[in-house]
Amino acid sequence: MLTKKGQLLVLFIIDLIVTFITISDLVYHRYFHDLIAVQVLFQVNQIGAISGSITDLFERRDILLVVDFILLIPAIIFIWIKTNKEKLSWNWMRAATTVIVFGIGLLFVIAPIQNYIEKYSVALFNQNWYNVSIYQQTGLLGFHAFDSYRYIDENLINKKSVSASDRENIKEWFNEHNEKLQQPTEYEGIAEGKNVIVVQLEAYQSFFINKKINGEEITPNINTLLEETMYFDNFYHQTALGRTSDAEFLENASLHPTASGSVYVRYAGNEFDALPNILKEEGYETAAFHAYEKGFWNRNVMYNTIGFDHFYGKGDFDEGEIAGWTLGDRPFLQQAVDKMLTFEKPFYAFAVALTSHHPYTLQGEHKVLDVGKYEGTIMGDYIHSVHYVDKAVGEMVERLKKEGLWDESVFMMYGDHDAGINEKDQLTDIAGLESSEFNKEAEFRKIPLFVHLPGGKGNGVYHKTSGQIDIAPSILHVLGIEMPELYMMGDNIFTDEDHLTVFRNGSFINGEVLYLVSGDGIFQNGKCFDTESGELTSTNACKSGFENAKKRLSTSDTVINGNLIEHFRKDKSEH
Repeated sequence: MLTKKGQLLVLFIIDLIVTFITISDLVYHRYFHDLIAVQVLFQVNQIGAISGSITDLFERRDILLVVDFILLIPAIIFIWIKTNKEKLSWNWMRAATTVIVFGIGLLFVIAPIQNYIEKYSVALFNQNWYNVSIYQQTGLLGFHAFDSYRYIDENLINKKSVSASDRENIKEWFNEHNEKLQQPTEYEGIAEGKNVIVVQLEAYQSFFINKKINGEEITPNINTLLEETMYFDNFYHQTALGRTSDAEFLENASLHPTASGSVYVRYAGNEFDALPNILKEEGYETAAFHAYEKGFWNRNVMYNTIGFDHFYGKGDFDEGEIAGWTLGDRPFLQQAVDKMLTFEKPFYAFAVALTSHHPYTLQGEHKVLDVGKYEGTIMGDYIHSVHYVDKAVGEMVERLKKEGLWDESVFMMYGDHDAGINEKDQLTDIAGLESSEFNKEAEFRKIPLFVHLPGGKGNGVYHKTSGQIDIAPSILHVLGIEMPELYMMGDNIFTDEDHLTVFRNGSFINGEVLYLVSGDGIFQNGKCFDTESGELTSTNACKSGFENAKKRLSTSDTVINGNLIEHFRKDKSEH
């Protein structure tokens, strides 16, 4: 038995742990809209680098979560001093109390789970589409207990292998999908042998594109690109907890991110049919650019895995103006072009911009836009940031034209994920839209996609639904690179139809309906919107898309978890 002092110390430690978990989940949820899973803890080394974002997410009312420590610590010290070291004797009353308390706690976790399983099946806990859905059944501590158990079970005790039949089914899915990708269009091979330049903009959404605030254009330079490029205004981000790294993975590997953690961190040793690897085999020089620590999101490892010849990160760029976290996007993109001019042709350049990163604390000299009523708010700071990035993009495009690269390249530019700003009424206000639930949810997920093809082929605005997972197959299509055994899940954006665009939690949009998964993960409890009217419709209209969305997510997860692409390649070489 513990002494009285020992018991006091244990209770204090338990209180400290519970408080820490609660605060961590609360702050994490404010930005990622999810709970911290065990896999995320493997990315704890990222925290120091994003401390600005983390501290900005705290609110004054959070002090209530630590009030108990303020009150208890003096009391604990007093009791500690007054308490002797006598050990407490064990008796049936204390034993019974311990068992009863433990049993009640366990019941509060197990009973809701069992009730849910009896009503709706075990699918939620087996498939784990969305951590919040599990939390709603188990409670906070129950979720973390389940998540810890799941991680240990999956990675240590019962590490799953993929059955032969599952492998065949997945391979058949890709065979059918690749036949669909072979569909000819007027853009097929139009950029054969040309360079590929892709720019990923940090937290860049669509609602402010071609909009004004207090009479001034928010993105004047990008607005001019509406006339010089193909602009896809129903393009969506599909990232999960890996955020920026997920966007990079979606663009380059054309697979879905994992539900928890980041593929860059968890599966950097896997084999992928990644765009840089494919283009290297076609004679391209490949390079990635990001003006931050090379180890952040494990890029220094993952970029090598997916086939980049060069990775220019922090330390590889000359000093320039600081905007946001680090080197501003203006000097960053200019120096990226400097490097491109030294590459052998053709080349693939992938630049990940950074200035418009949460919490959007842009230096004062860069705040040149009058954001009016939004000044001093996070939305106002965000608008200042995207306005700065717009100038950087305009200068980059002019430089590419000056250096003769614009018409010799496929140029793509898109946002990596939403801005994490939950003031959706402000979002629809700036976008000039009715503040309806549909508009709030759809616009929150939208990011811009600009595509310039040599000769300006196809310039105009396109309303077809698509997402980040569709970028790599589309690039291969315009380059005229055919791969009948391609293990990418994206569609070709240059076809005429809308594409099923699946979000990591199982929600989706397909041009006809937008389906939002409910917190409990039950299909019938979700919301199904008609995209034309923006009104709620019967969930039956979303049933087929929901099943296809689940199929895509589970297929992608199995491919990644089982490193199936490597197995498929080995099977082919052995035959």
